[in-house]
Amino acid sequence: MIGRSTLGAIRRRLGRYRSDAISAFSPPGAVDTDLAPGHPMLKSLAATRAYNGARSAEAGKSIRDANRVLNFHIALDLVAKLPAGDYAELGTYRGLTASIIWPRMAQGSTLYCFDTFEGFDERDLADDRLAQPMERAAFRDTSLEIVRKQISNGKDEGLAFRVGFFPETFAGLEDSRFRLVHIDMDLADPITAALETFWPRMVDGGIILVHDYRSKRYPMAAEAVDSFFAARGIVAWPLNDRLGTAMIMRQPGMPG
Repeated sequence: MIGRSTLGAIRRRLGRYRSDAISAFSPPGAVDTDLAPGHPMLKSLAATRAYNGARSAEAGKSIRDANRVLNFHIALDLVAKLPAGDYAELGTYRGLTASIIWPRMAQGSTLYCFDTFEGFDERDLADDRLAQPMERAAFRDTSLEIVRKQISNGKDEGLAFRVGFFPETFAGLEDSRFRLVHIDMDLADPITAALETFWPRMVDGGIILVHDYRSKRYPMAAEAVDSFFAARGIVAWPLNDRLGTAMIMRQPGMPG
């Protein structure tokens, strides 16, 4: 009979072998997310694999960002329990993250997708850290047709596209309330405008996610988030996806 201590040693050794094998065959810097048996997010692993595949195909190189999908699913599960509120994404690009949000929305709600669908607007390119032509011309390889197919395979139920320069494209939604807002706009001015617009309209318990919070390419994202919320005595919670996401949950009594 094998004792418990021996079994434990065998399991630990097998675990090390597994970890070594993953490291040997993974791209440099890749981190796998390992969920314990019975973990409630195990059902999300198929979505993480689909996202990694689509993201890698989009980028033309291997990208693994399972934690981003898991963080989205956790936030979406939380806000689905709220009594009211729509969803919004600012910086939809080719629709990959919107395709995570759309199928998990609360029934009867709408996902508003804000984007020029033509890359950065010239009015947002004053920051001299975007001096390189490649940086200024980023995110132009998209269209409404690409996005619509990616999100919903062409269905428009629960989808609304706001095409153009934000915050001009917010017109008509002034009385709306939101339960989840994903901001992926990279630059300080549009992120600040998005926070100024949506934060006062978040329902209690609603969540804002701001991508690129730890990005070296777009440090303006963290600068905008920290400046906006420091003025209100609120601390953003950094999540551990590939480029970092700031999460802020609206609580009763928080300043607008």
